[in-house]
Amino acid sequence: MKIKQSIISYSIFLLFIISLFIGFLNEESISGAGAKKDFYFTWNYVLALENDIFTDPTTWTVHTPLHYLILFNLNKLLNNQEAVRFVMSIISVSVPILFYYNLKVKFPNLKKSVLITLAASIFLYPSYRYSALWANSHITAIIFFLLSTYYFLIWKKSSTKVIKLPIILSTIFLAAAIYTRQYYAFIFFYYLYFFVLKLYTKELIKICLVIFILSLPGFYLIYEYPLLIKNAFFTLRYHNTLLINSSIMSFYLIPFFFMFCLSKNNFKIIKRSILHNLFLAFIITLIPVLVGFNYFDFNNGAGGGFLLKLSYLFFKSPYFFFLTSLIGFFIILIICKEDKKNIIIFLILLLCFSGYIIYQKNFEPMFLFILFLLINTKLTGNFLEKEKNMILYYTYIILYLASAVFNDYFQLSSKILT
Repeated sequence: MKIKQSIISYSIFLLFIISLFIGFLNEESISGAGAKKDFYFTWNYVLALENDIFTDPTTWTVHTPLHYLILFNLNKLLNNQEAVRFVMSIISVSVPILFYYNLKVKFPNLKKSVLITLAASIFLYPSYRYSALWANSHITAIIFFLLSTYYFLIWKKSSTKVIKLPIILSTIFLAAAIYTRQYYAFIFFYYLYFFVLKLYTKELIKICLVIFILSLPGFYLIYEYPLLIKNAFFTLRYHNTLLINSSIMSFYLIPFFFMFCLSKNNFKIIKRSILHNLFLAFIITLIPVLVGFNYFDFNNGAGGGFLLKLSYLFFKSPYFFFLTSLIGFFIILIICKEDKKNIIIFLILLLCFSGYIIYQKNFEPMFLFILFLLINTKLTGNFLEKEKNMILYYTYIILYLASAVFNDYFQLSSKILT
């Protein structure tokens, strides 16, 4: 039976890899024109690096330049734009592979076939697919991030209070993720919390020194190109930010929460948690939604997430979106009640992705990695223990992918939501 399950899980993984390379030949349906346009536009920056390695990146991109330096070096080797794209597509396959190895560290006692099947689902997420097909910096940053979490989880599981190789490697790879996409800098606050908890004071000073040294190129970039730290769409309108980020996270949390509640014992736990913390749940989940109800003024035609667009598509109003935000806050509250350490990562996710335009692609599939690897919750453990849950999860993700293809084909977002 175990051999059969392994064959099925490996077959799914291989099938999805093949689908990605078939997509390389003719797939634009889930990316619209955006990813393709971004690739050809930023390629001018790659070419400019040939003349001056210190070329200002802000003419072509708002992201830190490590990804484009990698493309520059690949192009020097291959001297062909499409060949570079193809190599980056091959490299992108490492994302679900790295996710699997992270899952093995986090859940060592669970079946390999289940972990492989979960990891393979990354191939179905729209933002992963178009980022992989169009050599997007999103993929490069995720690769570095998953390398960082892999060594972070190894270090976290150990009992050592001194600096070892895993903690150094974790810090270096996170720095690489930041030099690819700067918003990963916020994850350092989460890491630092555990460094403070676990390391001796002398060792903590050492790792802070390592972080400072790794940040020196960043200080140079900020000094030379200050626009890199100014998100072009940044806003202090947190009544928008909180609602949108909560709604986007609810999209990924709802299937796991639903499957958790299918168990009678788990449903009783949730019900008891609601009754014992009813007032707190009411304040934390309802007030942001009421504030947003009065002040929400987001451009629903650009960004905002899948559920915001769905709200306007079917109900011509943001009311369904407000409901999903409330659900998101409520599930987040329950997860934070399980382990207070979860509060740190959720505060980062809720507050630090702020902009006039907030895209779901910035959370995808990063939030899934954070949920399973950095957040401590019974939702993920319960999901992985029951193989039948994988069928429901895959149904949900396939419907999401199909809706993305359908939307891009008929251009519903641009025709209806603007």
